[in-house]
Amino acid sequence: MIYGLVAAVGWGFADFFGALSGRRVGSLPAVLVGQLLSAVLVTVVLLTIGDGLNALSGVVGLVVVNGIAAMAAYATHYHALQLGPVAVVSPIGAGYAVVGVLLAIVILGERPSALALIGMMVAIVGTMLVSTDLPAFRARIHEPAPGLWWGVGSAIGFGVAGFILGWIVQETDDWVAALWASRFSMLIAFVPLVAARRRELRRLRRAATAGIAFALLAGAADILGVATYSIGAERVDVSILLASSAVFPLIAVVASFVWLHERLVANQYAGVGLVVTGLALLGLGS
Repeated sequence: MIYGLVAAVGWGFADFFGALSGRRVGSLPAVLVGQLLSAVLVTVVLLTIGDGLNALSGVVGLVVVNGIAAMAAYATHYHALQLGPVAVVSPIGAGYAVVGVLLAIVILGERPSALALIGMMVAIVGTMLVSTDLPAFRARIHEPAPGLWWGVGSAIGFGVAGFILGWIVQETDDWVAALWASRFSMLIAFVPLVAARRRELRRLRRAATAGIAFALLAGAADILGVATYSIGAERVDVSILLASSAVFPLIAVVASFVWLHERLVANQYAGVGLVVTGLALLGLGS
C-alpha cells in the first residue's frame, strides 16, 4: 500500500502544479511540457538501471492501448478543469480507482478481502469529500457543467490506463521498460491532438517563466507518481495499488491550503477522516 500512497503524493503535487501552470500557459501546453520532461527523466532511468526493452515484445498491444488511454485521460482531465468548476469536476477524478479495481477483479482475477474492499470504498468516498466544496457543489449542481462529462471521461481513461500499466508491469516483471513504454506511447498518441490544436502552443512563446516552471514541476511530480506506481505493481495487487493511490486529490487540497491559503469547508475535514480510516482498513485487509 505504501507504493500507492507515495504515488498519490506525486500525482497530488502534479495536479497542484499543473493547475498553476494551466492558468498561465493553457491546458495543452502545460501537459505537454510536463510530459516531455517526464519522458526525458524516464529515459535517463532506462539508460541508467534498465535492462533494455526486450521484455516488452509480448505486450506491444497493451502498450499501445495504454498510451492511447493515458493520452485521452490527461487531455480530458485538463480540458475538464478548463471548462467546468473544480467543485464539480475534481471529485469525479477519484473515481478512476473504481474503474481500475473492477478491471483488476474481472481480468486479472484479483480477489481483495472484504475488509480491503470496504477500505477502498471508504477512502474513495473520503477523497471525493476532500476534493469537493459542498456548498459550491450544491450551488452549481442545477446549472449546466460543461466540464462534467469530460471529467467522467478522464476518470475512465485514468482507470483503464492505470490498470493496463500495472498489467504490463506484472506481465514483463520489468517496471523500468514498462514505464518507458507507457510514457512514449502516450506522447506518440498526443501527436494528432497537437497537430489539430497547434495554435495553442504559441502561448509558450509569450509565457512567463513561472508558467513553464510550474509545468516542469508538474511533470517531475507526475513521473515520481508513475514510477512509484510501476514499482509497486511488481510487488502488490493492482487493485490495492489503485485504491491507495486514489487519495491523490488530498495532497493537492492540502498544498492549496498551505501555499495558496484556500479555505477548507467542514465536509473536507470529514473527508480527511474518512481517507485515513479507509486507508487503515485497506492496510489491515491487504
